[in-house]
Amino acid sequence: MKKIISALVMTGFSSVTMAADLGPSCTEYFKKLDEVVAASPHGEAMKTQYDTVKKQMASMPGEAQEAACKQAADLMSQAMANMPAK
Repeated sequence: MKKIISALVMTGFSSVTMAADLGPSCTEYFKKLDEVVAASPHGEAMKTQYDTVKKQMASMPGEAQEAACKQAADLMSQAMANMPAK
């Protein structure tokens, strides 16, 4: 689970130029990721990395940010669908 979340958090993210806030796709992606991280027994250990990526996303230009968050959200959905049921 920790590897999946770490991979999802890092997918498609790089520092670029500034944008003011997170766009709609990123807001929704990070809302879902917040839930996954909170439910994970490794959540606290991943929080620093997660916060860093969130700041990087906020610094990306709008179009790049939206594209990266959409891709990450799609990958998260796929990963969650492939996880074994509890």
